[in-house]
This record gives sequence, structure tokens and C-alpha cells, in this order.
Amino acid sequence: MTTTSASLSTSDLRSAKPRTLRDIAWQQFRHHQMAMFGSAILGILILGTIFVSVLSPYSPTDSSLRERRDPPSLIHPMGTDTLGRDLMTRVFYGGRISLTIGLGATLVGVLIGVFIGAMAGFYGGKTDEILMRLTDLFLSLPRIFLLIIMAILLREVDVPILKANGDMGGIILILGLLSWTSVARLVRGQFLSLKEKEFVESARAVGDTNARIIFRHILPNTATPVIVAATLLVARNIISESGLSFLGFGVQPPTPTWGNMLNAAQDEMRKGNWWMAFFPGLMIFLTVISINYIGDGLRDALDPRKMR
Repeated sequence: MTTTSASLSTSDLRSAKPRTLRDIAWQQFRHHQMAMFGSAILGILILGTIFVSVLSPYSPTDSSLRERRDPPSLIHPMGTDTLGRDLMTRVFYGGRISLTIGLGATLVGVLIGVFIGAMAGFYGGKTDEILMRLTDLFLSLPRIFLLIIMAILLREVDVPILKANGDMGGIILILGLLSWTSVARLVRGQFLSLKEKEFVESARAVGDTNARIIFRHILPNTATPVIVAATLLVARNIISESGLSFLGFGVQPPTPTWGNMLNAAQDEMRKGNWWMAFFPGLMIFLTVISINYIGDGLRDALDPRKMR
């Protein structure tokens, strides 16, 4: 009996599939309760923005003077605005714009930051000095002031792709150009550490070019911290876009975003029409906190010390 149990255990061990790093990371992420909660909330919000035309019979531009400033009801779950437009429809359409800007600006910022950080960390010397002083310059400038100035200058540029959807393309570009500094510093630190490793010396010994060493050997090893930083950068860019639109310098009406909906609701709050500001503000809060929880979960799940 004992022999049989031992042989079964041995065969089970031999047939068991070894766990990959991806399996370990997913297991760590699944056990992070707040990260899973954030993923569920963010997933619901994203699905709502994608399928808003199915969920709501209204258009974001449909107005009805008879239904102006209606409070939340079964017909209008989030109420209506000053023009009688269904607020739920506009909130989810606005979420589509805000999330697109957050993701697009993060992509631009990560690409710039990875390139500058890689060049500074790999080549060092004068290259590192110039690029890091440029990074320090961007870090020392007041972000909101730069955002406003660049948004004003954008209005003078007649480029169709930047003007589409109420200047959405231009806002993505502006936020991306101002959100690369943290990624650049992170990637530079990783490159300074990794370029002295044995696998890089081996690549040099077999005649690999600098470009191949950077993009094939070192850069993939910096992916984990960059992914975590990019996740948190999405939340930061959504807040920046909302703030810029709230001040009137972001995406322009009638294209809805959470920021310009809050801007339009300022006077209505004094009149007791709380729902016009509450629901866009709630969406910003839920989105940002969900992304931050996901970022925390990814940081723990991709920690090499927990994968051993």
C-alpha cells in the first residue's frame, strides 16, 4: 500500500506541469483582493463606455426642454442636464473620451520616456548628462501652467488629427509630452544596473550591435517596472485631462468628458442639482482608484522576490 502511494506520488510529480513566471504572477495578482476589485470596477466602466449605445436609448446630443434638470429616475438613472440631455449617456460617452486620452497620453509618454531613459543609461557620459538635465528641466516646470499654455497654443495649430473630437488628439499629445519624466528616470536606473551584467558582456563578445543589445537584451528586462509605472500614469493622465477640461482648456464641448461636465455643473450645484456634478466626479474617482489598485497588484505580482 505504501509502495503504491509512493509510486502514485512520483508519477503525479512527473506529470505535473511546471509553473511558469506568468502562472506565478497571475496567482499573486489573484490573491490581491483590492487589485481584483479594481479590475472588476474598471472592467464594468470600460464595458459601459463601449456598449453605451446598447445600454441607453439616448444620444449624448439628444436634448428635451421639457426634461431639463430632471433628478435621477427610472427613465434617466443619472438625471438630465441643463439642456435635458440624459446624463448617464453623456457620462459613459465622456468616459470613452477620458479613458482614450489617458491611455493614449500614457503610450506617448512611455515611448518617449523609454527612449530617453535607455539612451541616457546605456551610453552614459555626455549623453546621460544632457538627457537628465532635460528631464530635470521638465520636472522643475509647473505642470498645470505648462498644460494650459500648450493647450492655448494648440488652438492656433490647424492640424485635423489634433482637432478631432474637441481637440482630443492635441490633448493626448500635450499630456504625453509632459508625462515621460518618471519613466525616463526609471528606465535609466534599470539600464545603469543591467548594462554591466554578464549577459550583456556575452552579447558584446559575439558582436551584437548597440541597438540590438538595447532593444533585444536590456529593454525586455525593464518591462516589469515600466508596466507598473505606466498603469499608474494612466490614472494621472485621466486626472490631468479632467482638471484641464474643468478649467476650460481641455476637450471642448459639445464633446463630453468628465472634466468639462464638471465645469458645466458648477452653477447647478448652487441650485441644488447635485447629480450633474456627482456622477461625473464619481466616475473619475472610481476609475482612478481602480487603476491605482491594479497598479499595486501588478507591483506585488511582478516582484521578483515573490516569484521564487
